[in-house]
Amino acid sequence: MRNVIASSLVIALCAASAAAEQARSGSATGKPAIKACSFLPKDLVMKVSGAANKLVFDLPPEEEPVGQSGAACEYADIRLQIDAFTPAFVDDTAKKDKAWMPVSGVGDRAWFRDNKGHYAELIGHAGGRTFTIQMGIPFESTAEKVKPNVITLANAIVPKLK
Repeated sequence: MRNVIASSLVIALCAASAAAEQARSGSATGKPAIKACSFLPKDLVMKVSGAANKLVFDLPPEEEPVGQSGAACEYADIRLQIDAFTPAFVDDTAKKDKAWMPVSGVGDRAWFRDNKGHYAELIGHAGGRTFTIQMGIPFESTAEKVKPNVITLANAIVPKLK
């Protein structure tokens, strides 16, 4: 009986240690916990955003968990998601929906699309992570006109993902 109790105690301690390590790392994959809003400093968002009302920059960004180990941040007219989707899902999405056009020079690979004239969107991979950017399209503008700003934002985020 002592051996059973001792074995149970050792197993419980090992499980607790593994759970604590997973909590410190932020996910079961061993990647550190990510804070998407840390990738969107106010000066960068103000530079790339098309928000007409500049008062939105005085509101704090909103962080939320997404997927199994990812995070999303809403700031002004921008939504950034990191690790919300698996790399396979991102690749499959870009292949299946012909609206996604490849973008060179952004991360390991990336695609861009106009989402019904409301959002300019970019999805991609960098440093073993996935990311998505949705940026609002201002009134009387187009996704193509917003695209350079989305790419500027992506290129500011990518080095931090690696």
